[in-house]
Amino acid sequence: MSVARRRVRFLAGGGALFSLLLCWGPAQGGGAPEAVAGLPAAEALRLGEAMYRNGVLPSGRPMVGVVQGDIEMTGEMSTCSSCHMRSGMGSMEGGILTPPTGGSKLYAPLARQQDIPGPLVNRSMFKSPPRPTYDDASLAAALVYGIDPTGRTLRETMPRYRLTQKETEILVFYLKQLSAKPSPGVDGETVRFATIVTDQVSAADRDALLLPLKAFLQEEWNDRLMVLGSQWNSRWYGPDAVKAGSAPRLRRAVLDVWELKGPESGWGEQLEALYRKAPVFAVLGGVSRSWGAAHRFCEEKGLPAVLPTTELPAVAHNSWYTLYFSKGVYQEGETAAKYLSRVFELPQDKKVVQVFRDNDTGRALARGFADTWQQLGKAALSERKLLPGEKTGGAFWKKLCAQEPGAALVLWLAPEDLAGIAELPAVPGHPSTLFFSATLLGPALGVIPEPLRDFSFITYPNRLPGDEAYSKSLLSNWMKLKKIPETNLFISSDVYFLTRLLSRTLLDMGTDLHRDFFLDLLDGAPDQANSSLRYPRLSFGPGQRYASKGCFVVALGKGENPKLVRKSDWVIY
Repeated sequence: MSVARRRVRFLAGGGALFSLLLCWGPAQGGGAPEAVAGLPAAEALRLGEAMYRNGVLPSGRPMVGVVQGDIEMTGEMSTCSSCHMRSGMGSMEGGILTPPTGGSKLYAPLARQQDIPGPLVNRSMFKSPPRPTYDDASLAAALVYGIDPTGRTLRETMPRYRLTQKETEILVFYLKQLSAKPSPGVDGETVRFATIVTDQVSAADRDALLLPLKAFLQEEWNDRLMVLGSQWNSRWYGPDAVKAGSAPRLRRAVLDVWELKGPESGWGEQLEALYRKAPVFAVLGGVSRSWGAAHRFCEEKGLPAVLPTTELPAVAHNSWYTLYFSKGVYQEGETAAKYLSRVFELPQDKKVVQVFRDNDTGRALARGFADTWQQLGKAALSERKLLPGEKTGGAFWKKLCAQEPGAALVLWLAPEDLAGIAELPAVPGHPSTLFFSATLLGPALGVIPEPLRDFSFITYPNRLPGDEAYSKSLLSNWMKLKKIPETNLFISSDVYFLTRLLSRTLLDMGTDLHRDFFLDLLDGAPDQANSSLRYPRLSFGPGQRYASKGCFVVALGKGENPKLVRKSDWVIY
């Protein structure tokens, strides 16, 4: 009987868990069992996941854990993933080292500090004593009583969970499977990635994506793999292991280009066929005007998709596997609603009217505004859609003002839909406030007539003119070094930023090639202020799926070539 089991005999007092520990033998081999705790293995895995990630017991009640001797934590406060991360590969925060809980780490001996994986670069600061392999019984003891396989007491920050025998079996089973083997797309020599290009994009934009991405993977990763691998192995396993050839080896990167054709309704089927032919570890970047079909596919497959360039990302609150630069034009709608609610004290009877072309961009802008406006509980909101073929003009604006006198107009319209707008100041019941989208106006911001500019505002989701010089120089110098032609600098800048993240993340991940670990590491990336040509600031955090969390509100100055006048800070919500 192990030291842990001997100690549990005194703590358990002959209870149900102690009986369970006596019955449990060493870790089972030969793969997952068919049944766990009287349940099919797949159902036990699902319930264990809910316990680990959400703090929810199989009964639906919240889990309860005790820390610091007598402090109860329940539900989401008690989740394992909040400290050990979704992947179970551990973390370090506030000087507290949280070791891995995944099966490949728990069910193996911890012989030295180097066996603790991940972004914990300063491992020499932490003295984690060696321990033997966990088995099912000793893992149960750690969960319930805070005892490791040697009989040592775990830190008091580790919850002691109040679990029944069945609940303990389920959680132990889940931990045993968690990050126990590499994810799809990985073999003994390579890790396979994909990028997505649709026929919505031009050949120039395709090159702006593929040329920088291929240059990074080949020249900065594959061509330097021997040097990178030697440095990585020396750091984690020591020079002797490198000389003996016993240390693990980093994988070469392979990139597939997934080209999607035709209407978006058929993309899911095409993606399924491409993935079935050659599963990939993650999707890196990508270019498409819309991303909804790719988003749904990646979420269903548990496939990370990192920083695609798209105007229309999926805006979802419960997604995990897709990390975007921003919410796209939806974010402009959010910004307009929050700015209008904070800066203008609209009377309760004052109406806000959204006017937009009934297409996917117009609907996304209007939805971003309407969702936020409703959450804020603000004044009445109405909509006016421009149907296909419908034109604006002087008569259109006069009729709108007669129907909605003095309203604040949110005009999600392109320049061609602003015909006759210059007549607004002379129209009875003309609007008190106008809002526009810089994305829809494009370079033609000056299309807003000068008489309207004193009460017109524009959502501006990128760096302000003149603020991009340093970021542009970083990108241009890198592209010159790689001999990459400049076709679309905005897209190439998105790829360049992605490659800066990858250069760190791939090394931190090392040979622990698990998709959730990949995303855990990206979530822990430091905030960036200079690496992107588009965005002044990109920030990351656990579960955050939109790196750009801001948008400017600007106005136009006077004259034919008006300057932008900033009306808000970058982060306003």
